Amino acid sequence: MSTPDFLATLPTAPRRQALRMLERTRLAEAVQYTGEERTAARKIAHRLNQQINTTRAELDKQNAYSLLYPPSDEIAAQRAQLTEDLAQLVREHRHASALVAAADVVHESAVLERGWANRPDPIPADGRLFANVLCPPVGRFVNAPGYTVTVLHPDPHVRDRQLWREMHHGTVKRSRARSMLETWAERDQAYILRDAHGRFYVATPTQRLELVPTDIAPPHTEGDALRAALAVYDFPAYDDTEGGFTWLSVPLERYASHEETYDGLHFRISSGERADRPASQNDERWGASLYDALGEHVTTLDGSPDGSTLAEDCAYIARAIAEFVPPQL
Repeated sequence: MSTPDFLATLPTAPRRQALRMLERTRLAEAVQYTGEERTAARKIAHRLNQQINTTRAELDKQNAYSLLYPPSDEIAAQRAQLTEDLAQLVREHRHASALVAAADVVHESAVLERGWANRPDPIPADGRLFANVLCPPVGRFVNAPGYTVTVLHPDPHVRDRQLWREMHHGTVKRSRARSMLETWAERDQAYILRDAHGRFYVATPTQRLELVPTDIAPPHTEGDALRAALAVYDFPAYDDTEGGFTWLSVPLERYASHEETYDGLHFRISSGERADRPASQNDERWGASLYDALGEHVTTLDGSPDGSTLAEDCAYIARAIAEFVPPQL
């Protein structure tokens, strides 16, 4: 039996199909909830914007009238209060805008992820598949917007027959899929196959990979949601990874490049040990720790309140960072 035929008839396929049905239900609920959260956030931002316009108009009127009357402590106090109210409304509106930005990403991610779950299965009814072995360069064959990746390793608990256990199942963008396949193509004893449906298979003595293409873009990550919230405050956020851990690096210097981030004070932000899962899979609040140019820990910001959604958590952390940074930066 060829590698594609073997992968197509693995015992994990029925289990994955059952999990897919449960996933469709979960994602349908996520789409509804995140859509409602996005609508509510937009209403709050709109209301605050109206209050800002009203307060600003009243302040302009007070400033104009002050030129027509003798100096008055009462009028001065009114102008000071209006100025303070306006500043507070602007802060609240910026926070609401960050919430809207994050909520937009989270909702769109749930919609995309549901699209992935609902996409048709390209496996033929009889389970058989024919594929061609590819020779480098293989990158030119990778042309779908995204791919579902399944990684299999031999089951160490089975000795009498060879079974493969699923170790990873997720989605990647086209650029990542191309990079993966080109790297595997350089390895000895690694064979790359491609079938008529555009699916790729990597076969090695100790590992198997299956990449299934889709015309649906991969869902946004939890890091994408936080990046959108930080952008409202003009902060860049860069993806970083090491040893399987992923996080976002945020320089206190707002216009620093990725290479310049570690030259000064910077935040490292992650959810547990990750920052690159699909937004709907976020299950832990963001943690934001400040480090100096030598990599020494400086402080850690307080997390968002218990029960916060991902969008609320993103808006909270973005505001906390903006308020932490000295104005001159």
